[in-house]
Amino acid sequence: MNATAATTSHPLLAERQQRIARAIRCEPVERVPIIFMGTAFAPRYMGMTMAQFCEQPDAGIAVTLEAMDRLGAESVDGINHMPGGYITTGLSLLWLSRLGVPGRDLPADTLWQVREAEVMTVADYDTILERGWPAFVQEYLPRVLDPERLAAQRDWARASVPGLARRFEERGYVPVSFGGANLPFEPLCGARSMPRFLVDLFRIPDKVEAVMEVMLPHMIEAGLAGARASGVNALWVGGWRSASSLVSPRLWQRFVFPYLVRLVEAMVAAGITPVLHFDQDWTRDLARLRELPARTCLLNPDGMTDIRKARAVLGEHMAIMGDVPSSLLAAGMPEQVRAYVRDLLRDVGPTGLLLCPGCDAPINARPENMEAFVQAGRDYGTA
Repeated sequence: MNATAATTSHPLLAERQQRIARAIRCEPVERVPIIFMGTAFAPRYMGMTMAQFCEQPDAGIAVTLEAMDRLGAESVDGINHMPGGYITTGLSLLWLSRLGVPGRDLPADTLWQVREAEVMTVADYDTILERGWPAFVQEYLPRVLDPERLAAQRDWARASVPGLARRFEERGYVPVSFGGANLPFEPLCGARSMPRFLVDLFRIPDKVEAVMEVMLPHMIEAGLAGARASGVNALWVGGWRSASSLVSPRLWQRFVFPYLVRLVEAMVAAGITPVLHFDQDWTRDLARLRELPARTCLLNPDGMTDIRKARAVLGEHMAIMGDVPSSLLAAGMPEQVRAYVRDLLRDVGPTGLLLCPGCDAPINARPENMEAFVQAGRDYGTA
């Protein structure tokens, strides 16, 4: 959803923008929007190695557009989240973790890998409290990222992000979101490592909470700055390790949900649509999402949250984008994909649903399954 979309001229773009916007507002649509998401699938589908995809950002964007065209230029309405820059560098910035990079640390055509480790120390909490979050991050990043790679990412972003959405719009595709606004829980968990961070929540909870209070304004501003740069008025609000299935109710209610509420409210106040990109299982706390502003957020689960319960609990309070599971796309058969999409549209749609792979189509998704996903959306998604 791009503020500059009116300057583009693709004949299907305005229709697709309206379809997606109405679906997010839980208004009736003539056809459920079909949304692509396949970060690593796209290069594999088109014969590009993961090393090339990771090291050549502009080629990665081009191959993503080619994959979308091949799947169905007349059917695919948009992309959940545009690729942008050196993906492994971006993930390191997101999680403050080291990554194994295809072609450097890993075989050239394998998927990147997060290297779980305790890099941030307990003493670093005091650094954040004393010097602030930006100063800490600047000092910390060389521990997980080569400075030259970080500089390359920043140079690419300055030069390319302002025109990125236009590349998709010129092909008729709506960028549903770009960039993100992180919950404080996530980078702390990545930097400390999950086992150590969970121990911190029990041993030094007050200090962790104080650090999160320092971090949150910067999380909000970083997200808003990204939206301003891209012109796409929607952001991923990420929830991975902060999911209900991984954090006890007592800890979740203290260290996750209050920050989610404040972050979402800040996004909505700025005219930004929060895309709740929730990996893992959030079923336990679905009812709490009704406390977020109505018809302004988009729930984007990954196949583990009970999507039918989500619809029953949320009703038309919040639209849902999903939720064809990675396991089905990788190991199922086309007829199974078609049946899943048919039943999903019946049970969760058509109002307030955007059809999309859960989280992301995996690198090993079968091409015939992705093609079946798109065709089933056309066959069964018409109101």
